[in-house]
Amino acid sequence: MPDVAPLHIVSGKGGTGKTTVALALALMLRRTGDTLVCEVESRHGLSEAAGLSRVEIGEERRVSIAGQDLRMLSVDSRHALRDYLESHVRLGVAGTILDKTGFVEFASELAPGLRDVLLTGKVYQAARRRLKGQADAVDAVVMDAPPTGRIESFLTAGEALAEVVVVGPIPVQAQSIMALLRAESTQVHLVTTCTEMALTETLQTIDALTRHGIAIGHVIVNQLIADPPPLPDSVTDPTLRTSWEREVAVAAGQQPWAEQLAERLTELGRRPALTLPLLPDEVGPADLPRIADLLAEGWNG
Repeated sequence: MPDVAPLHIVSGKGGTGKTTVALALALMLRRTGDTLVCEVESRHGLSEAAGLSRVEIGEERRVSIAGQDLRMLSVDSRHALRDYLESHVRLGVAGTILDKTGFVEFASELAPGLRDVLLTGKVYQAARRRLKGQADAVDAVVMDAPPTGRIESFLTAGEALAEVVVVGPIPVQAQSIMALLRAESTQVHLVTTCTEMALTETLQTIDALTRHGIAIGHVIVNQLIADPPPLPDSVTDPTLRTSWEREVAVAAGQQPWAEQLAERLTELGRRPALTLPLLPDEVGPADLPRIADLLAEGWNG
């Protein structure tokens, strides 16, 4: 009997490139099976990063990125609640009216965690399609999750909800979601850069999620600058020399943070971080397959 599809949750401090990494990871996983990549923050960041027309809230569609097809889904709490009311309570038109009157916001005030449980619930359903033998089942699910500053509360919302709602179908679903998040098939991958704030949040997130029994997968260091080769003495152009000296300084500035991360991961008994280089130009859709290749090189190592 098939299992639930592996769930890969990608988080990172804002500006570290987590959405780009989530897309590249989805492309990498697509090489071995049908893959769904989803966003839960209503920012349409996946569509923008992939250079696609907007995937509307609640829409799931097949898209093509650099010649590879993926499924892409965008959800928000309002749409998730409407689906929940329709499938579990059968409110029909009444559910739409509640949606338009701001019921999600009202309910979220009464039941902390409800909004995030609704969002993770949509991803939970997608991961379980294979288990249930649905025609639209996928082999892997990638979630472009909230940033590290919010990921702990987002992923543990089911626990918070269970403290205030103890009867009915919602707490049962919340418990099922928490079971999936703690399953062996689920991993949280953290994207960081070699800066103090990003690394601090990354290490704090590792500690926090580990306490909750949620597995950390890979730490991915993005935008890493390699030491530039020595500049020949024959190069006397001041502009070129200034540019080279700037690159040397940036690479040197990253090095202590890279070493600190490596040391801390060793102390925690974790695998070494994966690294992605700073690409020479602004990253676009055409760069995603290359980033997928770089991820694949060390993914199973």
